[in-house]
Amino acid sequence: MKTNSKSITEVSNQASGVVSMRRGLQLIEIISEGDSGWSLSELARSLDVNKVIVLRLLNELVAAGYIYCRSDNGLYQLTFKLSNLGLRKLSQTRLLDQSSEVLKDLVNTSGELVRLAVVENSSKITWVLAQAGSKRSLQIDPNYRLDIGLTTHAAGKAWLSTLDPKSAWALIHHQGIQKFTEHSKSTKKEIEADWKFVHKNGFSLSYEENEIGVGAIAAPIFITDTELVKRCVAVVSIGAPVYRTSKRELQAMAPQLIEKAQALAKIWPIRNLE
Repeated sequence: MKTNSKSITEVSNQASGVVSMRRGLQLIEIISEGDSGWSLSELARSLDVNKVIVLRLLNELVAAGYIYCRSDNGLYQLTFKLSNLGLRKLSQTRLLDQSSEVLKDLVNTSGELVRLAVVENSSKITWVLAQAGSKRSLQIDPNYRLDIGLTTHAAGKAWLSTLDPKSAWALIHHQGIQKFTEHSKSTKKEIEADWKFVHKNGFSLSYEENEIGVGAIAAPIFITDTELVKRCVAVVSIGAPVYRTSKRELQAMAPQLIEKAQALAKIWPIRNLE
C-alpha cells in the first residue's frame, strides 16, 4: 500500500508539473501579444486561474529571464531571451545570413519592404527577417502585428495555399477568420479563391486587406526533403503603400519575387518533418 501511495503521489506531482509548464508557456504566448504589458489581474483572467498561481508562475519566468516586471507600473513584458533563442537556432544553419543576401537583391530591385516568414512545425508561420527599400517613404513597421493573418496577409494566403484544404481550414478556425478592414476576405468562397489564385500564378495578393493603405504579394518557398516530399518551408513577401503602388504595379513585381523564392529554396537546409 505504501508503494502504491507513493506512486500515486509521484504521478500527481508529475501531472501538476505538466500543468504548470503548460500554463507558463501560455503566459509567455499571452504576454507576447501585448505592446504595453499585462497586469497580474489581466493574466489571471486570461488563464482563468487564481492570482496566486499566476504570480508563482510569473516569478519563475522572471527568475528564468523570459519575462520582466516593470518597476514603474507593475506590468509584465517579455524579455529578448525567446527571440534570441530563435535567432540562435536559425543562425546554426546560417539561414539568415544567406537569406539576407537574396532578400537584399529583391529590395534593391523593388525598392520596397521585403520580409521572410518561416513555417514552424507545420502549424504556424512567423516573421524572421525584414529589409526596407529606398522607395519606402511610408513607414510600415516590419513587426506590426507579429501574428500573420492567415486570410489577410499575403504571406498567410501563400502558405495556406500549399496545404490540403482540411488542414488549412483547421488552422483558420483555430486563429479565427479576421476582418481587419472592409476589404478583408471572410467567406469560404473568397478565401479558397485566393488559394486558387496562388496555384495559378505562383504568388498571393493582399491589397488593403490587413491594413488600409498597404498592399503585398507573397510567394511560397518549396523544398523537397530527403524522403522526396515537397513542402512549403517559408514565404517571402513584398509590401508597398497603395498611394504609389497599384494592384497592377504590385503584381508586376511577382516574377522577381518568385525568382528569389526559388533562389532561397536552393540554399534552404533540407530536413524531414519530426
